Amino acid sequence: MDEVLAEIRFDGLRYGYWQKVDIRESVDDLCASVRLAITRPGTGDSLGLTANTVADVLIGDGLVTKVRPDSVRRQVDADSHAIYIEARSLGRELVDCQYSKTLSGLKLGEIVKRICSTFKVPVKIEAETAVVPDFSMQCELPANALINAVRAANLLLYPLPDGGLVLTKPTNAAPVASLVYGVHIKRYEVVDEFKLRFSDYVIKGYDYASDAALKGAAKDGGISFFRPMHIVADRHGHGLGGCDRRANLERNRRLARAHRIELEVPGWRYQDEGGNWQLWAINTQVRVIIPEEGIDDVFLIGERTFRLDDKGGSVTLLQVMHRNAFIGEEKKKAKRGAGVKGGRK
Repeated sequence: MDEVLAEIRFDGLRYGYWQKVDIRESVDDLCASVRLAITRPGTGDSLGLTANTVADVLIGDGLVTKVRPDSVRRQVDADSHAIYIEARSLGRELVDCQYSKTLSGLKLGEIVKRICSTFKVPVKIEAETAVVPDFSMQCELPANALINAVRAANLLLYPLPDGGLVLTKPTNAAPVASLVYGVHIKRYEVVDEFKLRFSDYVIKGYDYASDAALKGAAKDGGISFFRPMHIVADRHGHGLGGCDRRANLERNRRLARAHRIELEVPGWRYQDEGGNWQLWAINTQVRVIIPEEGIDDVFLIGERTFRLDDKGGSVTLLQVMHRNAFIGEEKKKAKRGAGVKGGRK
């Protein structure tokens, strides 16, 4: 099995050989989270990390993310000195800070760039975006406003290895690997989260230009009892779709996300078609084959966690869903496809 070390680098220093590692990324979050722990004999210090430190987190020679520390805890007794580090990538300021900003008549991509530049968060715009007539935040979290607008546009905004963000579409590229239970998959969990679904979705808004109330509705035919979800349409997504469209998007996303698969695979990397080792990444697709469940289909990786502990060794946790869970489209039935090249060796 492929074996590589996780390490952090900052101020010309390098620290590896961590006893516990947890590095998580999701297409639903604007920052990656990192947890590292090590226990050593004797006493020591906090490795020189400060509130202003920006550290590179690597696995092997591959940059995973750039982070700022959230906390450093040290536990000392007569026999040992334990260090616990929690950190997040540069987008954390968008998640933690409250801010006010009003922008008018700009494309969504330009809005994302302007807000990210204010917080010195690098961003790539890889999708054509529509004009948002009015975008306003008043003493609120920038992350909430951005995510609402991005979802209304059927796009994703998630962290990159440089610590910044990318605004893009859910990928429709070919699967990067095939994962077969009993060969590549150590453990799997099939999740049906019924609480995500509602019988009725109602979106209410107001068109100030025409001085008229707006309303859209959609139903989930699989819920036979009254379980409504009423949403007041914020102005972040204004111009990105009518109320009926947004009601259908909400229903279809929740319907798709209510059924997902969580996989545990050994190591942190897979081999591509050329035999090169690549780190698992969110917004890539994999073919999952679990004969016992009748599963042979292509799924999009929505969440990925690199994990290491003293007992289980290094594993990657992948949360996968159908691509329509991220674009709000109802899944169309398709023929089962054959496996693809590039699975783990």
